[in-house]
Amino acid sequence: MAKYKKISQILWLVLFFNALIAGLKIIIALKIKSNSLLADSYHALGDSFTNIIGLVGIKLAGRPADKSHPYGYQKFETIASFIIGIILLLLSIQMIKVTVSKFSDPVLPVFDFWSMLFLGLGFFGNIIISITEYQKGKKYKSEILIADATHTATDILISFGVILTLILIKAGASPLIDPIVSLVIVALIILSCLSIFKDALHILLDKTMIAPEIISEIIYASEKDIIDVHKIRSRGRKDYIFVDLHLILNPEMTIKEAHDLSHRLENILNQKLKKSVELNAHIEPNEK
Repeated sequence: MAKYKKISQILWLVLFFNALIAGLKIIIALKIKSNSLLADSYHALGDSFTNIIGLVGIKLAGRPADKSHPYGYQKFETIASFIIGIILLLLSIQMIKVTVSKFSDPVLPVFDFWSMLFLGLGFFGNIIISITEYQKGKKYKSEILIADATHTATDILISFGVILTLILIKAGASPLIDPIVSLVIVALIILSCLSIFKDALHILLDKTMIAPEIISEIIYASEKDIIDVHKIRSRGRKDYIFVDLHLILNPEMTIKEAHDLSHRLENILNQKLKKSVELNAHIEPNEK
């Protein structure tokens, strides 16, 4: 599918950037023997790992529907975004552990020139990546791009927290400001995790995607031969929705006319909802 090919291309570019930055950080860190920069380089490698998860999810999601999976494999993208949410949650837990220990034993942050240089480059680079991924995620309605953009945004928050802490300490603030700022950042990251989990679970648990009232209103306004529409259900993803419903039609309609009407309704729902809709209409006789 063309959509998944474009998403995959974006993820490959992000993976290349993250791997390049991580490699440069490792080389410089080993050369100057900077533990802080080496630790940050491993975190950058973690970013590359989430990109790989995304690529695997997109590869599987792009497979066409078959006999064993007649509704397609799109939920693999949702599963991949859920896994990224778990990684973010684990990162948050680790940050909480480190932060709590700093309250009892505050440490004055120390950064050398190279650490600060790569911190700045990573900060601005991640801003560009996060904004681009989020915009493309909205355009293609891709959960994995939005989840990965959220993960990149956490790196921005962490870098911002480090820079803010250094500025405040330079201005005379207590070293305790470091764990305080870290806790605020962790809280924001956890909120991002919950947002990813919420969106993913709605899809995995087949939450109603379109309110039945909206669907019935569109149908009644489009076709005069429909006497009643009921038992309306919808599920799927933001970009592709399956709709099941029951129709009571004008008894004078032939089977072919009813069949053609169901196809017209599917096209109308596609146009009005501005989404890909697959309609399954059950025709009932008018017994009144």
